[in-house]
Amino acid sequence: MSNAERPLIAVITAVANSFAEKELLRGIIAENHKNGYATVVFSNIYNLVQEDAYLACEQRIYELVYSQRIRGAILFCESFVEEKNRSAIASMLAKLEIPLIGIGARLPEYAELTMPCLNTNDVREIEYLTDHLIEKHGFTDIVMLTGMREVEVSHQRVHGYLRSLQKHGIASDPDKIVYGDFWINSGVELADCFIRGERPLPQAIVCANDMMAYGLLRRFAEAQIRVPEQVTVISNEFSDHRLYYSPPLTCYRRNREELGKMAAERLHATLSGVSLPAFIPPEGTMIFGASCPCPMDEMQTYAVQREAALRQKDNDLNLFSTMEYRLTLCRDMEDFVRIIGDYCWMIRGTKSMYLRLFNDWYDQNSHGSSIMQSRCILPWQDTSIFETDRYDLNDLFAREPEAIVCYYTPVFSGNRLFGDMVLLYDTPDSYDDIFRHWLKSVSIGLEFLRLKNDIHYLLSCQNISEFRDSLTGLYSEKGLRRAYSALNVHDDRKLYCIMLRICLFPHPVSEADIEQKTSAILGASRAVSRFCSNHDIAGHTAEDTFVCLAQSRADAEQLADLLRVILLREKSYMDYAGMDSFACTAVPCDDRDFGSLTEECAARISVCRDSFAQSRKSRYFPELLELRNLIYAEPELTFEQNRDLMPVGKEELFRVHYKKCFGVSFHQDCIASRIAKARYYLATTQLGLSEISEKCGYVDHKYFHRQFTAVTGLPAMQYRSLIKG
Repeated sequence: MSNAERPLIAVITAVANSFAEKELLRGIIAENHKNGYATVVFSNIYNLVQEDAYLACEQRIYELVYSQRIRGAILFCESFVEEKNRSAIASMLAKLEIPLIGIGARLPEYAELTMPCLNTNDVREIEYLTDHLIEKHGFTDIVMLTGMREVEVSHQRVHGYLRSLQKHGIASDPDKIVYGDFWINSGVELADCFIRGERPLPQAIVCANDMMAYGLLRRFAEAQIRVPEQVTVISNEFSDHRLYYSPPLTCYRRNREELGKMAAERLHATLSGVSLPAFIPPEGTMIFGASCPCPMDEMQTYAVQREAALRQKDNDLNLFSTMEYRLTLCRDMEDFVRIIGDYCWMIRGTKSMYLRLFNDWYDQNSHGSSIMQSRCILPWQDTSIFETDRYDLNDLFAREPEAIVCYYTPVFSGNRLFGDMVLLYDTPDSYDDIFRHWLKSVSIGLEFLRLKNDIHYLLSCQNISEFRDSLTGLYSEKGLRRAYSALNVHDDRKLYCIMLRICLFPHPVSEADIEQKTSAILGASRAVSRFCSNHDIAGHTAEDTFVCLAQSRADAEQLADLLRVILLREKSYMDYAGMDSFACTAVPCDDRDFGSLTEECAARISVCRDSFAQSRKSRYFPELLELRNLIYAEPELTFEQNRDLMPVGKEELFRVHYKKCFGVSFHQDCIASRIAKARYYLATTQLGLSEISEKCGYVDHKYFHRQFTAVTGLPAMQYRSLIKG
């Protein structure tokens, strides 16, 4: 059978490259290939924790499941975190007349779907772990940490623990069963109970999942409670996060690859009309770390470290890529494809890559036709355009005879779906996080290209010198005054005047420095433009002054602080002038005349400048400012790393002068730098909260949520809604 004729099995998932999903996919793809099927995987780029209207468009990637070529589908039930997305997927799959199998828990949103849900045996896995503690180490005092009380799987895992105790004649104690929430903070909270003496330290703790175990390990290490000498900690599940906690966790590794294989086998049996094989959940294996008295599996730990090192190397290459910059400068589609082709080396292990765009993708009023203009983007292959039907998913397999799996991911901007990017592999492999970031850059680059070729955009951006500043392209003061007089405030928003004064303490500029200063001013201009939304107006009224007229549901203080954190991420300005070289303020307009608004703002900024000037009188100021610039440039540094920057032997003196200079303690400023970076990402990107918290140096996402709320007074998603609303 030729590749073009092979029947297709679809996999529907919210994320295709996390640890668990990649293991499942390896089993599915390999089994499908053995049975004569090709595999197509439909996945998002953003895995939403909360509903976000800005990302709703990417859900259209799952429309591809309506392809007539697909013979059966496998749903990764738990990969969709947000309930509304699960409901939308269930509604879509309910319309299909093909066999469907779920992997994972049958969540309420999937209740109406006619499909078996395959999973590993939660009861047996915890029983196995508890048996190990009793039979191998002779422990009888064992605490069980499970998940939420209202979740069925939490009770299944408790049942496994109780079954093992009963089997070995050990009396169960309800006080030794602790309910958490399957997250790191549950482990931290239980550890604190032991540390404070509220609970006696047991011989061992068995955790229902690894994330809670990581919380225990971290808090025990901080309190100098030795694991496993004083207490053994083991867990169910296994993830690549083991590398980041000490000692390495001993855990039960679920056999997800075999589970994926069994799902594919069951689907093949249904399609072939043969009797279904009896489903027996696959057995996993123990992975021995150093949190249990058993000898550690050093080769397995080495393999995890090696994989992490390779990921970090790839991440570093991605970090310093100039692809985004080059894409914003390209002039046509040929140039665009050439640039992304130059950076295809960043996507590891692919057989080939295709960009499929709707033939009217550039039309702002189009909702996408069914005809795609497709092309390979690998520069050493034929990159000419060919047309295909959107739902003809065999076409690329015909062009790539050795490929066994295609991954389809959305290319979109705002509420417009441009098409999709397709990765083909000739092994049961999947992409990494780098591809997800790479594809975001591709989508942004396409939107830039579309705008450049939109005549309405070109006309609206032409420079009218009388009302525009020639350096930045923003409104001049005259242009701002005219715009202010014609402004209409939308909905329930309030109109504010926001002023930014830069280079508060100018220094002599040589001819050699003029270019750097100009670059800094343009950097500040970019920050101001990024701050402004669709209905806002920005102006450059003097060399050192920018003014914005912004409509928002946020208050004046929140807006001024937002402009500040955006400027903090503008490297060209910060490298030139640094922290404490600028001031922002905002006042409500309240139908006042433009002149009185700017006068009030200027007076407030003068007060700020005077305050900064007092701080600069300290003889320690230059050294302290250099350090402050560093912690705001790299807020993801840990507090321990920041503490190492303090002068040795002078920590107390350092802390006193730091607070005297900047009005905040060093520790609180480290936290403020992280939250400032988080506010920047929330306001200027569509990144999910987990990704933002990691970029800001938080390992525990829930701890990030709590700290963000404590600092800003708002939960992160509420802050994003307020700022972007």
